[in-house]
Amino acid sequence: MAKSGQEIKKKAPPKKDEEELVSFDTESLVKEEEKKVDPEVERLTEELKKEKDNYLRLRADYENFRRRNQEATIKARQDGTADAVEAILPIIDSIDRALNLSQDEKSKEGLNLIKKQIETSLSQLGVSEIETDGAAFDHNLHNAVQRAEVEESEVGKILETYQRGYKIGNKVIRYAMVKVGVEKSE
Repeated sequence: MAKSGQEIKKKAPPKKDEEELVSFDTESLVKEEEKKVDPEVERLTEELKKEKDNYLRLRADYENFRRRNQEATIKARQDGTADAVEAILPIIDSIDRALNLSQDEKSKEGLNLIKKQIETSLSQLGVSEIETDGAAFDHNLHNAVQRAEVEESEVGKILETYQRGYKIGNKVIRYAMVKVGVEKSE
């Protein structure tokens, strides 16, 4: 028996060239997915957030610790250098007094060479002399042991240095002992 043409068309599969159109309700699919979130995944996501936060805090703490440790090391090195230099300063003072008292030119030349050698060593350690003669008086660097009445232009300036002062960075090893100009009293 032969089949009619109508029956054949009903059962025929779609051709490869033709696309089948399917419509989806995407909003309802997204809502269904949100409802299906596994509580275990949610718990693990929260735990991951907490661990990440803890890690960032720990890293910041470590960086702060490292910075503080580095600063403490630098300060300890400066303090050690300051203590060693402070022990040597009386020798430098003695050389200065010997230079002022010496009459012999060869002795002065030898003492100047020794003084220059010590000053070079101190500068290599980061030690510098505090500026005095002619500079403005600064109570953070200078110790005024004497005052002298002077003209208005010299008020507050250092007139004479009795003992040189030294510092390493901003830390004063020894204050400079100086004579300071003050206003004339009437």
